[in-house]
Amino acid sequence: MRNATGILFLAVLLMSIDCVMGASADSRKELWQQVDEAVRKGLPQTAITNLQQIISSAMKDRAYPEAVKAIGQKIALEGNIEGNKAEERITRLEAEIPKAPKEAVPVLQALLAHWYWNYFQDNNWRFMQRTATAEPPGKDFTTWDLPRLFAEIDKHFQAALANPAIRKTAVAEWDALLVKGTMPDSYRPTLYDFLAHEALEFYASGEQAAAKPQDAFSVDSNSPALADPDVFIAWRPWEKSTDTNSSVIRAIRLYQDLLRFHQKDPQPRDAFAHCDLERLAWAWNVASGEDKNAAYTNALAAFA
Repeated sequence: MRNATGILFLAVLLMSIDCVMGASADSRKELWQQVDEAVRKGLPQTAITNLQQIISSAMKDRAYPEAVKAIGQKIALEGNIEGNKAEERITRLEAEIPKAPKEAVPVLQALLAHWYWNYFQDNNWRFMQRTATAEPPGKDFTTWDLPRLFAEIDKHFQAALANPAIRKTAVAEWDALLVKGTMPDSYRPTLYDFLAHEALEFYASGEQAAAKPQDAFSVDSNSPALADPDVFIAWRPWEKSTDTNSSVIRAIRLYQDLLRFHQKDPQPRDAFAHCDLERLAWAWNVASGEDKNAAYTNALAAFA
């Protein structure tokens, strides 16, 4: 299983040389070595020139994971030249996505979401001091308040998950980009599984509490959040909530969709069981109520 937390963000920026795939793999492998050497020597412009050749070749060969990796490294180097500003990387990546083939767009959208999130983490003290204004926010994201920035991150994660093709794409097809974890791919077998869990890292983060509205949706320990999978999947809490942008509801819907996606997998249904156990742990963490520990214990017993 691929490591989840920040892996997409980190893997694209790695300057190490992974095995690359495609019809011109040998020539691109040499170019990757030249990129690595240029970076070691402090020659970012030389590395960028070689990365552009890799991108062109990989796109031609439909080696999209390698192309995305090269795009990420190229933008990171360009951003370093411009003062190592996150704003530079984000702006450049936003310009690349409309030009990218549809197969690469979901991963690039998730990467963009991560870069926005990383921008917040580097500047969270600024956001904590800002309040929403009566005027609608402009295009300069460095001036946004926290709810506006989180809405942008949500938008890009939702765009990443919207392409139905990722549900049929084996996660192993992206081995040239993603970092291998210690568990088998059967726990997160498709690109959709990987990207959905990347999004869940954001929706379940403790940082969400700082952007909650007054009518924020909350989870009661007696709700279906800690119920058996069938009851949880059928739950529709958003129909009675006024918190239309709730990160908690986003997480509920994603967990429901993941469970539904793997509900009919052949036994032992590794992905279904793993996701259900994660759902229970998340629900216990966000739920409130005096009996939530008892509800969690009963849920774990039923799971076992």
